[in-house]
Order: sequence, then structure tokens, then C-alpha cells
Amino acid sequence: LAARAAEPLPAPGADQAEASPGPPPSCAGRSFEAARELFKIANHYQQRALEYFLLDGWATEHTRVMQELSQMYRTITFWETDHKRAAAMLSRRLRMLSPLLDLLNPKVYVAFSRQLAFELAEICQHLYELRALGRLPEKGGRFSQDDDVQETCDVKVAARCNTMAQKSLTYYGRFVDSYHERGKIPDRIDDDNARVYLTARLNRARLRTKMIGLGREDLIEAHKLALQEYEWILGYGRRHPEVATKPEIGMATELALCQEMVEMLPQRLSRIAAGR
Repeated sequence: LAARAAEPLPAPGADQAEASPGPPPSCAGRSFEAARELFKIANHYQQRALEYFLLDGWATEHTRVMQELSQMYRTITFWETDHKRAAAMLSRRLRMLSPLLDLLNPKVYVAFSRQLAFELAEICQHLYELRALGRLPEKGGRFSQDDDVQETCDVKVAARCNTMAQKSLTYYGRFVDSYHERGKIPDRIDDDNARVYLTARLNRARLRTKMIGLGREDLIEAHKLALQEYEWILGYGRRHPEVATKPEIGMATELALCQEMVEMLPQRLSRIAAGR
């Protein structure tokens, strides 16, 4: 009996190993049709969860469900090639999350407030890129490096683009300000938050140089603010070189972009001031 007890138990289903044709089928959506069906099922149960986890009394759970819903829309947008439908999904996420950010107390729900503010800023920037440049951001969520936007678009389109850009600036501002105790910019951001903090400031600088159809004075002011932002990021990188060397932060490429913009923007400001 002791010898028998020492024998290893057979693996479950070992007698059927030879009959198995290969790995079990994946439940991941490998096509738009499959992803859409999975989205519908998940959306059904997320809506059921929201019926129970109301914001009043279940703020944490309600917020998490809303964030998961937003990420579901973000994922399904990966498959979308029609710009109108992609814009509709982005707008849906904006409508879902923006009231939530206003309702949560930022002093109590610090992490949620930051997450929502950054995501809303990205959504608005995505919508700007889509409407102003006619394309979605690059894969990986990166925004266009080209700061020259075509100004030949319709006046109404330009106004909508600028509205989205301004909303994005506002949300990035709320995110960045959440790290400033009593309005004071800290000398150092911890490693876990350094990349996202600097990215928010970088995207804010980019947006300020992309506004369409502004008057000369407003355009000069926007470019001056962008230049100050780029210079601040470069200064932070000099004071804390680990932001470029530590893999978990990895801002070397972004700092190089900031250097290019710091060298280029003064010339652009001169051309704008001269009316060229």
C-alpha cells in the first residue's frame, strides 16, 4: 500500500492525450466578428453589474465597471476601419467617463481621478487627431509627431477640432495638477508615475501647437506656452537623468523630441509674429 501511495497519480485526461488534436480552442477574438460577439456578451453583463453597483453607495465598484466598459470600447476600436464609427465609439467613452470624473471627490478618490482625467484627455486627443488629420493615433496609442496641421479645413470642422483640443488640454491639466501639492510643482515625481506625468505634459505641449485657425496673438501665446512646457520637460530630464536610462520610465525618445521642439519653436514664433 505504501508503495502504491508513493506512485504519482496520472494526469487528468492522460488516457485521452493521443485523441486530442492540439491545444484547446481560444476564446479570444481573432477577427472583428468574433470580437464583436464577445463585446456584446461582456457589455450585457457589465450593464447588469451597473444596475447593482450604483454610484451612490458603490462608488469604487461602479467606477471600475465604467472603466472596464471604456476599455472594451477601446479594444473593439482596434478592429474599426470606418472613421465615423471609430469617432462614435470615442464619443461614447467620453460621455461615459466625463460625468464620473466630475462626481468623484478628487481628494478621496485620488487614483481614480487621475486615471479618468488621463483617459479622458487621451480620448479627446484621439478625436482631435481623427478629425483634424483624418486618422487614428499610431499603434500603441502614440500621437502624431507632426505638429503641422492642415488649416484648409472647413471653419466648423476647425471649431470642433479646437474644442476637442481644448477639452484635452483641460483634462491633462487636471491630471498634472493632481501631483502638485498646494499648487507647487514637485522637484521629483516617483518612478511609478514619472512616465505618465511627463507624457501628459508632452501631449499638452503638442496640442498647443496644433490649434487650427487661431488669431496671431492667440497663436503666439499657445506656442509660448508649448515652448515653456518643452523646456520644463528637458530641465526635468537634466535634473533626473534616470527618466531616460531606467527601462520602466524610458523617456529618451521623448526627451529628444523635446530638444528638437525647443530648437524649432523660437523660429516658428518669429515667423508667426512677422505674419509669415
